[in-house]
Amino acid sequence: MSNRSSLFHDDPFFTPSSQSPFFSPTPNPLHYDQTLELENSLSRLSLSTSPFNYPPLDFAANGPSGVNSTSKIHSCYDCGSFGGFTPQSSNLCSGSYSYPTLGAANNRYSSSYDNGFFCCDPLVRQREFGSVFSVVPVSNGVQQKPPGVCSAANFLNGSLGNKRSNNVAGFGVDERRVRWFNELRRKVVMLAMDQHLCRTLQEALKKLTTEEFSIIFMELTNHVAELMVDPFGNYVIQRTVEICSEEQRTHIILMLTQNNSQLSKICYCPHGTRAVEKLLEHVTTQEQRDLIVSSLTPFAASLAKDINGHRVLLHCLQHFPEEDNRHLLNEVANKCLAISIDKTGCCVLQQCINQAQGETKKRLISCIIQNASLLAEDCYGNYVVQHILSKKILGVTESILAQLKGRFFHLACNKYGSNVVEKFLQDSGEQLSACIIVELLDNPNAAMLVVDPYGNYVIKSALLASSGTIRMALEQLIKQNSMMMLSNRYGKKLLAWFEQGKDKQALH
Repeated sequence: MSNRSSLFHDDPFFTPSSQSPFFSPTPNPLHYDQTLELENSLSRLSLSTSPFNYPPLDFAANGPSGVNSTSKIHSCYDCGSFGGFTPQSSNLCSGSYSYPTLGAANNRYSSSYDNGFFCCDPLVRQREFGSVFSVVPVSNGVQQKPPGVCSAANFLNGSLGNKRSNNVAGFGVDERRVRWFNELRRKVVMLAMDQHLCRTLQEALKKLTTEEFSIIFMELTNHVAELMVDPFGNYVIQRTVEICSEEQRTHIILMLTQNNSQLSKICYCPHGTRAVEKLLEHVTTQEQRDLIVSSLTPFAASLAKDINGHRVLLHCLQHFPEEDNRHLLNEVANKCLAISIDKTGCCVLQQCINQAQGETKKRLISCIIQNASLLAEDCYGNYVVQHILSKKILGVTESILAQLKGRFFHLACNKYGSNVVEKFLQDSGEQLSACIIVELLDNPNAAMLVVDPYGNYVIKSALLASSGTIRMALEQLIKQNSMMMLSNRYGKKLLAWFEQGKDKQALH
């Protein structure tokens, strides 16, 4: 008893007020056996809700403040320790453990969940972590797994496997699984948002029975919107979508679309976009598509301009039937101008034109034609006009030409408009190109085109697209202004290109 008593007085957490008749300095033979028996009984009690807990992510390798971090104290759930001390008569456990260190910055324990250092004082563990910890011993300087207790990752994998395992702390395999599952139910959202444990949870979801998965599924879907925008939770939702049933997938969509703006807000987040895309990949019924389209349609224009949201919109356009996409495309057509002059929107609108069919496509093109004059000069809108011209749709090129008639000289000298004029000359055919060239040559300031930073490229394209009388008129324009061109940076380049072309023609 003297040795046992000295052990307790050496404990830094021991105070005189905690003494009881069982710890009397004077040995009492009548109480010795009762004391030992009671201590052994108490040592098998766990202050946590379950012996199968998850380790914290913030452990450190040293002991708490004021405790010698190098001291080794026998403590194990299986061997019957309590309060950090093991009766000397116990030989059930040969592992030893070290105290964790209170972090200086945040006064918390810190370490990897796989490294498994722990505090031997149960009150400290309960106060700091509740039941979220795991016990891992240190033996001869090497971390060992104590009998029947695993780290979170190994335990989750092992507890759900088909292999038989020994009873742990008096619990059979079936009861162990039940206790583990009850613990998981209370922590599934927390695990899903953890950087490391979310991966273990994803693997665990695949090993659950149908009944178990249904219970976990309901807990996840109650927080589905929050998890989809979480940096780690979104991966758990993606895995859930992959393995859930069609009815459960419909339930997820109902949860996301019960608020009209909720789904679109998720799409604006980079993490949410990935989760929604995964959900769209597994949509199988018309009901699911109707719910998604009706929720996204009012926000189609803003999604088209968003750097993340446009991916969801394009996914719908590429994988949903035309009848479902019609509502989205009509909303895009209503905001065609605003989308066309946006950096992201101009690219999305081109894809919308490619995917649209029938009346919906005509409406989109009609909106672009009506705004062609403004779009041609815009830094992003000009790409939309060029895209329409490259399609060479019957009647569309003529309609755009009519919209821009009388403004081609101005556009030829514009940084962005000159691209549209060149596209006309390259793809509209010789007859329509001749109309544009004649308009350029009839302008009183036509000579300025050969020395203009952008106009000189238009003249070059005009020479390539013309023949006969029109080409001769362009050559005459260059010859008459050759002296001016020699003293100009851009004119000099155009003249050199023109002379090189003449030399090649002479050789042929």
